[in-house]
Order: sequence, then C-alpha cells, then structure tokens
Amino acid sequence: MEYSAEQSEVLERHVKEHTIISIPRKLKKKVVLLEVIANDFSMNKSYTEKEVNTILYNWYDDFVILRRYLVDYHFLKREDDGSLYYKLDK
Repeated sequence: MEYSAEQSEVLERHVKEHTIISIPRKLKKKVVLLEVIANDFSMNKSYTEKEVNTILYNWYDDFVILRRYLVDYHFLKREDDGSLYYKLDK
C-alpha cells in the first residue's frame, strides 16, 4: 500500500513491523494513524465486535482503545447495541 508523506512519517515514528509502539499524543498525528488502521476495514461490510478486535489486535495489544478511537473519530460506526461496526466513508 502506498502512503502519503504524512502517513509515512507517523508510521515510521509510531509503528514497527506493523505493530504500534506508541500512540501519537498530537491529535493530527493520531488521526493520521487511525486513517491508516481504518484501511484494514472494507466499505459496505459489517463487522462483529470480535472481528474488529481481531483486526485491531494485529496493530496493538490494547485493541479496545483503538476501537474507541476509531468510533470517536468517525472512522467506524457502531450500532447502539454494540453488535455491529461499519467503516464510514471519509
């Protein structure tokens, strides 16, 4: 996958071997990282919480915080009952 210069910079600093070593503190860089992670999800597909967790665990042991960030920053939408997740079109 091709990354923008900004994405490459964030990945170089915060990710080693497809594993997050630190989550950026600055909002802009955090959003850039989340944008890259969101690419692991397909549009027009629903995911169970377990499926989301499995994808995110490949990135970071604390997959719960990543899931929360993806929902909070509108990369994923969660059903009110938490049963399904969807990737949002940005």
